[in-house]
Amino acid sequence: MSALLLAGSLSATSAAYARGGFASENPLAAEHIEALPPEIRRKLSVRARACGNKAAAAHYFSVTIGTKGQHFISLHFEDFACQNRTTICQGDLCLHEVYLQSRAGHRLVFSTHARDLKMVDDDDTIGLEVTGGTLRGRYRWSGGRFALITGKE
Repeated sequence: MSALLLAGSLSATSAAYARGGFASENPLAAEHIEALPPEIRRKLSVRARACGNKAAAAHYFSVTIGTKGQHFISLHFEDFACQNRTTICQGDLCLHEVYLQSRAGHRLVFSTHARDLKMVDDDDTIGLEVTGGTLRGRYRWSGGRFALITGKE
């Protein structure tokens, strides 16, 4: 009887591996867009139409950070599904956007084509580290905008 149970479990395991594993996640999924605030989703649906496909993104397409009651969302378009990549990327530099949450919703406060954009907590103030592109450098939130604090690389 135990030999029969072992054979059955090995068979199920082999079938699961053949399908891609037990816990595989679709790397580009609409769920990563649907979890965003409505005003950002609306903007992304316009981008998706320009891309020629439905809006979908990888897990780290959007990143959030907050401090002192302020909350920011960054979008990394290298992780956005887009058949027509030239609408969101210029060579290896892809669009990155940062939104600030306010009572009225989310408003765009920073946008650039870069290799990467990283949001950091810089002594209870949000900072950006932008690599590649014309706006590369370190930025710090000044209360109304991101101000450059170190020169370009």
